[in-house]
This record gives sequence, structure tokens and C-alpha cells, in this order.
Amino acid sequence: MNLFATPFATTVQRSLLVLTCALPWIVHGATGTPYGEQFVRPGQHWRDGGPPAEAGQGPGEVPEADRQYRRQLAALEDRGGPYADALAEPLASLGRHYRLRGDLDSARRAYRRALHVVRVNDGLYSRRQLPILRELLQVYRDAGDMASLDERYDYFFRLYGSGRAPFTEARLRAGLEYLRWQREAVRLGIDGQDLRRLVGLIELNEAIIADVALEASLDPVWYRQLVYSQLRNLYLLQDRAQPRIEETGLLQNSLFYLASEQDPGGHELRLATLQRGAFARGASMLQTLIDRTPAASQAALARARLELGDWYQWHGATERAGDEYAAAVALLREAGETHLLERWFAQPVELPDNGAFWQPQQLPEGKRKVLLEAVYDVSATGSPGNIEARVVAAGDDDVAYRLRRQLAGTRFRPRWFEGRPEQVARLVRQYELVD
Repeated sequence: MNLFATPFATTVQRSLLVLTCALPWIVHGATGTPYGEQFVRPGQHWRDGGPPAEAGQGPGEVPEADRQYRRQLAALEDRGGPYADALAEPLASLGRHYRLRGDLDSARRAYRRALHVVRVNDGLYSRRQLPILRELLQVYRDAGDMASLDERYDYFFRLYGSGRAPFTEARLRAGLEYLRWQREAVRLGIDGQDLRRLVGLIELNEAIIADVALEASLDPVWYRQLVYSQLRNLYLLQDRAQPRIEETGLLQNSLFYLASEQDPGGHELRLATLQRGAFARGASMLQTLIDRTPAASQAALARARLELGDWYQWHGATERAGDEYAAAVALLREAGETHLLERWFAQPVELPDNGAFWQPQQLPEGKRKVLLEAVYDVSATGSPGNIEARVVAAGDDDVAYRLRRQLAGTRFRPRWFEGRPEQVARLVRQYELVD
């Protein structure tokens, strides 16, 4: 994981520091429960939790038996030697054959040899490696080798230009995938450096946004997706990084002392700067997205308003949230987007509704998922009340108590009806809670 070695770091550190100081300080309350981390509705999922569907697809057809591969490879080696260019494709197919059989060690060896052949013949950064590399990423994931997966994702990102211009659809899609992987790595805690990784991730995402914003020829969808990627990063930051220094008149001196004397890399300074300005940064970033979105793109504009409303709501700024929700509802009604109006506002929604905290993973040893049912009210301002919870199976009353506590701290996007928020009484929902 080499986020902190990017050439963006120094420039972005300075720009973030200046931006944080320039933004108006917005007073807000404590953040809500990180919905999706410890409990979630059964079957609910978000794309941010895992790799894109195409990431696990193979480079070609899979012959039926090992012998067919071996004969082909032997013939090619006899004609061209152990590094013959023609070996790459059958080696990649052999790797996929082993992976589908569950022989991950053999699959890894075949893929790595295929990559080596391509590099010898085409050079270190040949794009012909990409389908092979994607398959190898899946092998490491299937094997649970997250350290190697992390290392290979760094290489994958370099192959696609490290988030730099010239921007193409392939480069931008790969950049978003790499940013998504970094969030997954933070959620999994794969190296014990969650906050350090998160700081580098935010700085990298910020730099790519700034560069993409200058490219008028790009489809606006890429700018939007990068903004929403950064928003998920900020959700993680707000939940995981707590301020370590009181805001006093000596704040600036204290931070620079910390950076120079106790933290030579400036990590603590960068973390403190980011956390202090995260709420304002998220709001400003989304407002810029709204300002950049054409009025004719009503669905996209409504989505940006919705995201800003959710950001305010999760931070307890309910009045500002209500203004954004009202604007989103009006846009959807005007555009005739009844399906989006129904999906976003027909019932209260637990926040954040973007998978920032959700990680579909095999539970650690000793952990389990418990199915519970809750009955509660949600006010017109998105606050839960009168919470009752029970386990679906007998026993485990202490787990029901934990769910009540989690729900009590959850912020909801309220139900909207006829253009106004309204209370919902005795809402009945099931949840899975990690115990």
C-alpha cells in the first residue's frame, strides 16, 4: 500500500490545509451510528462493499482437462523457449482452470508466470497484463491473502496511470476501483494502519477530483463518482478519527509541534487537519457538485441534493438536511421520476445509505450474525423512538439490548409524503447484528 508515496501528497496536504482554514466553520452535533458496520437489514448490500462484478471474470475459455493445457504449453516452449510470447494466453487459461477447481496455489503460479512472460516480451507496464492481473486479484481474494491483494492493487493502479491524466474511461474506472479497494482495506483493517491509509486515500481522491474538474471534455459522471467516492472516505474519517487536540488558541502551534517532534511524516497533522474540516469539506464538495450539474439533469441533481441532505442529517444538522430533501423531492416530482421518489423517500432510510461502513466478509472466529426484529417510530426529523427489539430465535436478550442501543443512535432520512416529511409510527424491520 503506497498511497503516501504519491507525488500528489505535498501539494494536496497544503491545499487541504488552506481549504480547511478558508471554509466557514459549521457547528454540528455528533455523528450518527455507522449503519452497516455492526448491524444491517437482511439482504441489504452496496457496491462499495466488494469488487465490481467484472473484476472476477477470466481472460478466455477454459478447456476441459489439464492435459490439453500441458500439451499446448509444451509445444509452445519447444518452439519458442520458456519465455515465448505465445505462452501468456494458455498460462492465463490454465490459471483460471485451477482457480475454478479451487486449486488456488496452482492458479497463482500459472497467473504469475503468465504475467512474467508478458513483461519479458512487452515491458513492465504492458496493458496486456490487465485481464491476467484481474484474475490474480481474485485468486488472492479467494485465498484470503489480503496483503498480496493489496500489493497487487497498487500495481494494478500503476498500470492504469496512477490516477493521472490523460484520462480515459478505462483509467477512471480503474481509479475508482482502486479507491474502493482502499476503503475495503480500511474496513478490514488488513495492516493495522487504518487511519494512515485513510489519510492517503483522501488526499489521493482529492487530487484526482481536482484534475478531473479541469477536463471539460470528460463525461460529468466521472466527476460525480469521484465526489461520491470521497464522500464515503469522509464518512469513514468522521467515525474512525476522533479529535486528539482541543481547539484552543494554541492549536496551530500544537499541531506543528506534534508533526515535527513526534510525527516526522506529518501524519498526525494531516489527520487532525482533515478531521477538523471534514464536515465542512463534505458539504462544500457536494455543493460544488450541485453547482456543476446542469439544471436539465434533474435526476443527477436530485441525487446530489439527496447526498447533501444525508450528510447534514448524519451530522445532526436536521434543518439544513430538510431543505436539501425538499429540493430533491421537488426535482423528482417535476421530472416525473416516481420510481426514485418511491425508492428514496417512501419509507425512513437508515444512514448512511451508501455502504461506507458495510463490509460483506466471513465473520471472525467466535463471531456470529443474530437475526432480530425491531419495532420503533421515526419522527419527521429522522429520529428513532419507542424502540422495541427482540431476537427471532429464543434467548439472547443481551443482543436485543445492543440492537436497541445501535438503533437509538442511528440517523434516518425521514419519510416524505406530498412534499413534506412525516412521522412513521410502529415501523417493523428485521436486522442482522454481528455478535
